[in-house]
Amino acid sequence: MDERRDHPLRVALSELMHLRALPLDRAPVRLRQWVFLVEPSDRDAESAFVGLFAPGQEPALGRAVSITDTGGWLWERHQEFSTWTWFAYGALGDDLGFQAEADERFFWLHGAPGQVFRGVEISVGAAGDPPPGETALSRHIDLRRCVSCEVFDGAARIWTDFRLREGGAGRIHVHNQTLANDEVSRLVQTLLEIGNYRKLALLGFAPARETLAWLDGAEARLAAITGDLAAGEDSQGVLDDLLKLSAEVEARAATSRFRRGATESYHQLTLDRLEALRERRLPGHSTMSEFIARRLLPAMRTREAADRRLDDLSQRVARCGDLLRAKLGLAQDRQNQETLRGMDASLQLQTKLQGLVEGLSIFAVGYYVLGLLGYLLKPWLHGWPGGGEWVLSALVPLVLIAVAATLHRRKKRLIEDEPS
Repeated sequence: MDERRDHPLRVALSELMHLRALPLDRAPVRLRQWVFLVEPSDRDAESAFVGLFAPGQEPALGRAVSITDTGGWLWERHQEFSTWTWFAYGALGDDLGFQAEADERFFWLHGAPGQVFRGVEISVGAAGDPPPGETALSRHIDLRRCVSCEVFDGAARIWTDFRLREGGAGRIHVHNQTLANDEVSRLVQTLLEIGNYRKLALLGFAPARETLAWLDGAEARLAAITGDLAAGEDSQGVLDDLLKLSAEVEARAATSRFRRGATESYHQLTLDRLEALRERRLPGHSTMSEFIARRLLPAMRTREAADRRLDDLSQRVARCGDLLRAKLGLAQDRQNQETLRGMDASLQLQTKLQGLVEGLSIFAVGYYVLGLLGYLLKPWLHGWPGGGEWVLSALVPLVLIAVAATLHRRKKRLIEDEPS
C-alpha cells in the first residue's frame, strides 16, 4: 500500500508498545535502579547529562539505552521522575548477586540532576537452580519480617523486607523456578514499578496530614464568620474575613491539585501492577499485596479524607458567601427604597414650589405688561373720564389670562421637545 496514505502516528504508536520494556533477555541477572525526582527546571540539565553517556541518542525522546553481551544500562524519563537502571548477567554467587558491584562503580550518578528518591537491588537466579539457603538470604533480607510469595502463577518466588540496606537500596531476590521467554524482563519490571509507584503515591501523605491540620483551623474560622453573620455583625468586616479565608482555601486547593491527581494515579498503577504479579500465598509469609495494602491504604484514606474536607470547606465558604451577598443585597435594596422615597418627597416638594413660582411669575409678568401698556396708552387716554384708569383695570384679567396661557404653551412645548 502507498506509504503516503499512512497516518503520521502509525509507526510511533506501534513502537510505543515496546518502548518501556526492560531490555532483559535471560537469567541469572542482577540489577540496580535509582529513581530521581527531577524538577521541570532541571530537565535541560538532565538531557545534557544523559547526552554525555549516550552520544548519538536523543534524550528528548525520554529514553537512552546502552546494551552489551554482559549487561547494560537504561535511562528513562517520566512525568516527575527519571530512572537509571544498571544490569549485568552472570552467576550470582554466595551473596545472591547483592553488592557484587561496589558503589564506587556508580560514582558518576552523583552528577545526575534531581534528588534520589528510591534505590533498589534485584537479583534473579537461573531457571532450575535450587532455592537459596536461609543463611545466604538472611545476610540481605530479614526473614522474620519479610514478604515472600510465589508470583507469575508459581513460575518464581520472591523475598523482600522493604528495608534500606547498605548503599541506601532495598533488596529483592527472585528464585527462578520456571520463568520462560520474556517473563524475567516482565517480572523484574513489574517489581520495579510496584516499588516506584507505591513510594510515589506516598508523596501525597505528608501534605495530606499538613492539610488536615490546617483544615481544623480553617473550619473554626468559617464557623466564627458564620456566627458573626447570624449575629448581624458589621457586614464589611465579615466580608473581609470571608474573602481572606476563601483566597486561602482556593490557593491550597490549587497547590494540591497536581499532587492529588498524581497520588490517585500512582495508587491505581500500584494496584494494577500487584494484580499483574498473580501471587500465591506461602505459609507463614505475607504476600506483597497484603503488605502494601496494610501500609499504603491508610495513607490513601488520609489523602482522600483531606481532599474531601477541603472540597467541603470550599463549598461551605461559597454558601456563606451566597448568604452574605444576599444580606448585602437586601440592605442595598432597603437603601435604594429609602433613597427613592426621599427622591419622591423631594420631587413632590419641587413640584409644589414650581407651581408657586409659576403663579408668582404670572403676576410678575402681568405687572410688567400692564406697566408697559400704561405707558403706551397714557397719551391716548388723556382727557378720558377718570384718566383712563378704568381701561387699564379692565385689561388686568385679560393680561393675566394671556400671560398664563403663553407660559403654559411654552412649558408644554419644552416637555414635548425633551427626548424620551
